[in-house]
Amino acid sequence: MAENARIRGTRRQLWFGALVLLILSAAANMASPLYPLLQEAHGMSESMMTSLYATYVFSCLPSLLLFGSAADAFGRKPVLLAAIALVGFGTAVFGIETAGIAGLFIGRALVGIGLGLGTGAGIALMVEASPARRVWLGSTLATISFVLGSGLGPILAGVVSSLSTAPLALPFLVMVFLIVIVMVLIAMMPLQRPITRQRWRPTWPSVPGAMRTSFNIAALTGFIGWTALGLFLALLPSMAQSIIPSSGTLTSGLIVGSVLVVSAASQLIAPKFQPRAAQTLGLTLMGLGAALLLSSNLPEISPAAVKVIMVFAAVATGIGHGLSYWGANREIDVLTPPKNRAGISAALYLAFYAGAGAPAVVVGVLALSMPLVIGTMIFTLALLLATIVTIPVPSLSQTVIRQSKAAVAVPDAEPASALGDVDAERFDSGYGGSGRVSGTASAGHSAAR
Repeated sequence: MAENARIRGTRRQLWFGALVLLILSAAANMASPLYPLLQEAHGMSESMMTSLYATYVFSCLPSLLLFGSAADAFGRKPVLLAAIALVGFGTAVFGIETAGIAGLFIGRALVGIGLGLGTGAGIALMVEASPARRVWLGSTLATISFVLGSGLGPILAGVVSSLSTAPLALPFLVMVFLIVIVMVLIAMMPLQRPITRQRWRPTWPSVPGAMRTSFNIAALTGFIGWTALGLFLALLPSMAQSIIPSSGTLTSGLIVGSVLVVSAASQLIAPKFQPRAAQTLGLTLMGLGAALLLSSNLPEISPAAVKVIMVFAAVATGIGHGLSYWGANREIDVLTPPKNRAGISAALYLAFYAGAGAPAVVVGVLALSMPLVIGTMIFTLALLLATIVTIPVPSLSQTVIRQSKAAVAVPDAEPASALGDVDAERFDSGYGGSGRVSGTASAGHSAAR
């Protein structure tokens, strides 16, 4: 990985890739604080709003499946240009008020396809451009850029719409302008040939058997993390409006954006942890965030206290998401063969996007028979329980839970040898401090084997 990154990548490609992921994710998530305004302006029902959000999710997932490996076959630059063009066109259509409800659905579908197309290519470009002495930089910067963009998009939409006389059009026009700038920069980037010549065809992403367990754990952690984040992105604006009647697009945009900005900031310290430890810590904090979000709906709590609780829930969820998201990505980046990098990255993000879209779809179905706030709370409770169950998974997968028959037999035969066996195990596992093992310990360890 280090040699490949040093030969094929440049620092400019690293920053260009970060800029692409930032702008794509910002464009994809900027509509979050505007959903209540869109619903009111177009007279859309709760089920229609759920369908609108699901259109984005259900267009993004097939795009990841069909085009995830396209960048491995055609190179990074052509795929990135196509992705940016699709997202830019979809954003423009979504912002044209005269396009009506049909324009909203078409715009979100194009944004979803473009995001799915560009995700694997952008991450692969950045990982390959990592410096040889800091091979973790590409994956870390990629996760930060993606999450930071997801947070800046809602903040930008909330600020611009609150200051504008055209709150449903101007935010998207500003985003289209930024997308055009990024597209020009990518067009100036040197054409990068694929590492190996291969034919592209739509296939289900395949994961090598040696890394399948790690991939499944990372996908599960990422799914839970992005489900927690999707709760804020898709549902918090409407829920905040129900609980806090005075809240507007600026308040919603800042709350939603703060979760993602905190997530991006927490990834600056994430490399200090092992990937599995980061996933475990992240899941724990996201469980705390879900518990706080549940408590914010208690009837005895005042609107001012609700805002404070939501802020703490946002911070806990943001830090937890940042750590778990970085840990999942970093573990897969280390194990992925370079020739399959874009395809496997797309397969991993398939789980992430599925998690991000789950809250809106599930709660939308529940809202058909109950108030939105009640459906959101039921989903939050289910998320809390799922998070608690998932917390031990990353660490337990590296822990020997059952002893072998030989290990059980040694303590029964000789208690002194059992003590030595424990010391030897600590030394072999890398947890011993001094690096010295007594003769009794070595003998006991050999007998256990």
